[in-house]
Amino acid sequence: MKSRGPRFALTLALSMAVLLAVAGCSDLPTKPVLDGSSATATDTATSTGAAPAEILGIDLGGGSTSTNSTTKVIGLLGGTVSVGNFTVVVPAGALLLPATITVAQPDLAHPIVNLSISPASANRFLLPVLLVADAKPMNTSLLSIATIGYYNPATGKWETVAGSEISLLDLTVSAPLWHFSTYRVQGGGKAGW
Repeated sequence: MKSRGPRFALTLALSMAVLLAVAGCSDLPTKPVLDGSSATATDTATSTGAAPAEILGIDLGGGSTSTNSTTKVIGLLGGTVSVGNFTVVVPAGALLLPATITVAQPDLAHPIVNLSISPASANRFLLPVLLVADAKPMNTSLLSIATIGYYNPATGKWETVAGSEISLLDLTVSAPLWHFSTYRVQGGGKAGW
């Protein structure tokens, strides 16, 4: 029978170290007491009252809402944020890290929405995010030519978002977005319901 030798012992030691590192001792009675400077997501969630999923940015439907704005943390699994006539649908994999998304419709009588994301480095998506506008208040003759427009601060003009689509069945206008900014529903080059 062949001896396993030092190579086997090294492999076994490394395997055990990896298992201990993965398993940790966080749920054992010998769990170390943290001073707060090196807290884990679970410890942070426990001390702040938040669920670990919220800390990791998994959308569980929480967030803050006011009449004209909604803010949610959206994670790698995606989610939706809605306010007024607008809904932002973030597909799974669009973000590299959890981000705080705010959708604000300053005046519910006008089809303009401000979209923001924090951290700012998250404002470029790996997959397009879908902006959907409920266009029921819009005149049906304008709905047939409606698009989503983007306010370009460099030119000071509204530009049509490529890929804008109309659903006459659902009375919605939608467009794929690659970044957040200020958007509107427009028909014939003018914002309007």
